Formats: sequence, structure tokens, C-alpha cells
Amino acid sequence: MGHQKIRSLRVLALGLSLALAMIGLFTWAPLGHADPNTDTVVNPNTKGSITVHALEGGTINDKPTGAVDSSTSSAKSVDNVAFTLKKHADIDVSTLDGMKKAAAVKADTFNADSSTPLTCTSVGDSCKFENLSPAVYLLEQTSAPKGYQKAIKSVIVLPLTNAAGNGFIYDIHVYPKNAKAGKITKENTTPKGTFLKEGSEMTFKITVPIPAKDDKNPYTEFSVTDSPVSGLELTTNSITKIQLGAEDLTSSTHFNVTKDSNNIKVSFTSDGLSKLNGISSETNLLVYVKGTVKGIADAGAVKNKASYTYKRKDGSTGGGETGDDDSNPDSTLKFGFIKITNVEAGTNTNLTGAKFKIGKCSNDEKSLSKNAKDILSGEFESGTNALGPVGMLETGKLCVEQTQAPTGYALNPEATAKSFNSAALTSVSKSAPMEFKIENTKSSDFLSKLPLTGGPGVIAFLVGGALLLIAAVATMVRKRRQDQE
Repeated sequence: MGHQKIRSLRVLALGLSLALAMIGLFTWAPLGHADPNTDTVVNPNTKGSITVHALEGGTINDKPTGAVDSSTSSAKSVDNVAFTLKKHADIDVSTLDGMKKAAAVKADTFNADSSTPLTCTSVGDSCKFENLSPAVYLLEQTSAPKGYQKAIKSVIVLPLTNAAGNGFIYDIHVYPKNAKAGKITKENTTPKGTFLKEGSEMTFKITVPIPAKDDKNPYTEFSVTDSPVSGLELTTNSITKIQLGAEDLTSSTHFNVTKDSNNIKVSFTSDGLSKLNGISSETNLLVYVKGTVKGIADAGAVKNKASYTYKRKDGSTGGGETGDDDSNPDSTLKFGFIKITNVEAGTNTNLTGAKFKIGKCSNDEKSLSKNAKDILSGEFESGTNALGPVGMLETGKLCVEQTQAPTGYALNPEATAKSFNSAALTSVSKSAPMEFKIENTKSSDFLSKLPLTGGPGVIAFLVGGALLLIAAVATMVRKRRQDQE
């Protein structure tokens, strides 16, 4: 009897335990642990995340949902991309009023709170911001690998309504675009061997690769700027031709040219943008420029920079410039300075009074070119530092020709020629000009070899003349006597 009573109590206790366990199973888990996709109201205590997938190229899906996007599976990921995430200061997205305010937030006027922005850098194909409270966030790319443009800033509301419209997504996936940056280059197209000096004309070619059209995200602005750094002057007439591939573009119709300080800017019109947005494959935009060498004595080199900028329909901007790295330098042409030293041949005795001309050598390298454009204006004296400057000559040589010898010295029979290429100018500067050492021989060294024409020589001529005269008279007398006989 007692044993049966004990057994009954044990069964009752076990039943109560199971009942309590079942009650706990349904009441222990808080609301925030429910599946976020099935929540029909925003729970401010639910934590979420934003996973950032940086992709290469243009628009893949123009209707993102915040969920994992399978349409990007074939896209190329961009590694080592850095982002920051800022939280809005005063919007509560768990309220209807807060959601209305969130819908009106714009990236350019985003009001961030005072907390330190979160950061992450993509490794492989993504980076993730975790443990985020429901709020409005600003995602901004702070760096991009070389050769890529940064993605446009984005406003992200966490959570987002799911695709079915019956719940919220707390773990959001975004796919910012990192378009490849076409590398702008600038080439000095001045004909090789051109003698360059103050006032000379130089020509350049700017090349900008334009990617194939993106119909979903066309250009809305595009410009190319030539920015001389030193030694070159440009005008609005400096743009001589613009080509898109093989097609010549027309000023005023396709582009306008303006000048700001010494910078020349080419801005594309709506017709010009239509041309850029209509190409079916990557095409080079070619901008041809001419300028005048100016202020080169102080500058020492002609240095010319070029850049381009653009804006697309989605608001993203980009561009590039020469000089970004060693593989894409600015167009630079060094000028060299000259010093003429005039000494007596075989000695270091300095001579004065001589005059010289400086210019490009003729083909035989024994005299100056006959073309006035190839010669520095004026005559120069020896001993003067930093004459010129003259642009380096990759073909031909530089000549110094003596036009007036020092008093008492013979004029040199040919010019003195030297290489004036980039290698020769490596260590040449205004304070260390290239020296042309001109030697002159005394005139007496040549004149002393002539036969003497002084007093004794004159007497000999007179005596000889007298003897000839006497002989002539004697001959005439003898002939007369013969005639009389």
C-alpha cells in the first residue's frame, strides 16, 4: 500500500515537471529571438548587420532588395576596399514617423551622430558590419585599389521590408559598384629634334579611355582639363582637335573650352555626352593641345598635367589625373643651361671680348643650323653663367659658334658641338650649367709664317726695277746706232 502511494507521487511529480518544461519552452525566448523575416513590427532590441560586397563594373541590378543577390554571382569582386558606417543622429525607425523621416534622408545632407564611425575592409569578396541597432546608416567607401573608382555614398535603413512585404530584413547585403578608372595619359608630341626656347610652340596629346556604354547609368557630366605646372602658357585656342575614336568632335556642338588661370577645361555638351554614352566598346578620347614655352628661365622645365572628371546618373563621380604614380607621370621636358668658357689654346688663360651664337647644329655638326628658329636670339659673351635655357635635344646636337674672336686671336673655323639629350642633362641645372670650353689660338702663331714684306724687300724690288730700266735703255741705244749705220 505504501509503495503504491509513493509510485503515484513520483508519476505526479514527473507530470508536473514535464508541464513546467513545456510552459518554459514557449515563454522563455524573448521576442527579439524570433525570425526577423517574420516580424511585422520593428523591434528596437533586435541586432542586425550590413554585409558589403564590393564589385567591379557597372550596374548589374538596378532594383536591389537588401537580400543576397544571386544576379551578382558572375561579377568580379574587388578586394581590399575600405568602408565607414555612420549612424544618423535622431531617427527612430521603430516608429511610423521615424520611417517617414528615414525615407527623406539624403547622403549629401546626412546628419551623423557623435559616435566614432565603424570601419571595415573587404577581404576576398566582402566585409561585414555586425551588432547594429535598427537605425539609418550612411555607408561610404574611403579607399579603392589602384585602378578603381570609389563607389557612391549610400543611405541604408536597417531593417528593410522583405521582398514579400510581410516582415523585415535585419541582415542586409549591399553591392556597391567600383568602376574601373581609365588611366589618363599625356604625351609630348612636339617633333623630336625641335629646338625649344622661350616662345617656342609645343604640342601634346591627352588620352582618356572611355568604357563601353552603361545604359542604366550614363554620364551626365564629363570634362578634361589641361593644367600646365611650369614653363607653358595655354589659351582657349590651345585645343586644336578632339577625337572620340576616329570621329572628330566639333567645338560648341560637342564641347566648350574655357580658361581658368592657366588651366584649359574641355566640358562636354549634351550632344557630346550622347557621343560618350553611345559607344559600344572601350574607346579612346583624344585631346590635342598646343602651348607656348613661357617663363622657362625660372621654371627650368616644361611640366604639364592633365585630368578628367565625370558624373553619372546615379550621382557617382570619378576621374583621374597624370602624376598619380610613377607609371603615369606628368608630361615633363627638361631644359638645360649653358656656360661658355673662352681660353687661350693649350692654357687656362681666360680670354675676353669674343662673341658667340648658340643653337642647334647643322647636319654636319660643324656649324649652326641656317633656320632662325633653331638659334637663340642675340650674341653671347664668355664667362656668363646660365645662358639659355634650351630644351633637351633627343636628336641632333647643340652648337656654340664663335662670331667674333678675342683681339689678337684667330677666329675658330668651326662650331663646338655637344650632345644635349636627357642623359647629358642629368646633372645640368641653372646653378650647374653645361660648359662649352672654346679655345682660341693667337693670330701671331699664323701670321709669323707669312713671308716678310718690310724694308729690305722693298729695296730689292727697287734695285731690280732699276736694273731692268737700265737694260731697256741700253737696248734702245744699241738699236738706234744699228739703224744709223
